[in-house]
Formats: sequence, C-alpha cells, structure tokens
Amino acid sequence: MSEQKMLNGVDVGAVISLIEAVKEKPDLAESKFRVDNQWVDGGHNRTTVKGFYSACQEISHTREFVVEADEPPILAGKDQALNPVEHLLNALAS
Repeated sequence: MSEQKMLNGVDVGAVISLIEAVKEKPDLAESKFRVDNQWVDGGHNRTTVKGFYSACQEISHTREFVVEADEPPILAGKDQALNPVEHLLNALAS
C-alpha cells in the first residue's frame, strides 16, 4: 500500500492515478461544464451551477453554486456584484 503524499494541499497520488487512467482511456479527459443564467434587472444577472459531465458520466456538485454579476454605476449598473471582466480575472487567477 502506497503512502498518500500531499503537496500544497494536493493529493499527488490522486493526480498521478488520474493521469494514468486518462492514458489508458482518453475519453475520461472529456469534460463539459454548464451554467444556467437568469437576467435579474439592468446589468444584474444570476448564474447557477449544479453539475457537469466528466469521466464519461454526469456529476452533480455536492451543492449548488450561485454567482451574480452586475456593472458599476459608471457602466450603467448598480454595482451589486463583480462585473463579467472581474469574474474572468478571478477565473484566470484561480
């Protein structure tokens, strides 16, 4: 039995196992992410994330995620949430 190795909070053994599984069955690497978006008012909208497709199956998140977006007043919004560019910057930083 191999010892679990953690590096910066990442289970290195799990990552290696994933890489080996994808090498054996490349279809496991296909992923499709989806969101539902609803307009609220003006530039304000709400996005809900429930699940995704990966490893040849539909997978539900352990909980639903809700993210909102808006624009600051200078861009004709009410500044009720990050604007789309700020969400993109957060995604890139993540």
